[in-house]
Amino acid sequence: MAELDADRFLTVQEVADILRVSRWSVGRYIGAGALEAIKSDGPNGSVRIPLRSLRAYIEAHTITIAEGGRGESPRTGEGADPAHRPDAPHG
Repeated sequence: MAELDADRFLTVQEVADILRVSRWSVGRYIGAGALEAIKSDGPNGSVRIPLRSLRAYIEAHTITIAEGGRGESPRTGEGADPAHRPDAPHG
């Protein structure tokens, strides 16, 4: 029980707000096993996500620029259509 005392639980909406996704996306992450969740009894029981699970999810899904983060867009690389380059003149 000490583990439960040390853990904070978040609502689906709180997790959605933190990740900047919809509540439906959070539900899909739970269904896929990417996020742990607990559900209270009853057909309309509330769902809670342990903060440690959200932290683990964020850590597992954090990428670097070299891994495809906010670095150079594939469209701006060598062989890209010049009309789609950000530095191409507009007008």
